Amino acid sequence: MDQALLHEAIGELRALVALDGGDVELLSAAGNTVALRLILEGAECRECVMPKGFLEQIALDMVRTRINEVTTVTIEDPRE
Repeated sequence: MDQALLHEAIGELRALVALDGGDVELLSAAGNTVALRLILEGAECRECVMPKGFLEQIALDMVRTRINEVTTVTIEDPRE
């Protein structure tokens, strides 16, 4: 998996989540799966950040535009 392209996609996702005061970090990228962690410590409104399922789909779309072999993006969400 091309790490530069992956970090580019994650950067785009980070910018989106930052609008609501959150952040994401890469946990792992193995095979066809990317695992991320949602960080909400700085978020003034934790519930304003998109729901996990919606965020996972957006993240998958962002990653797949760069790395077509990725089929799954999971997000560890502290709200669960």
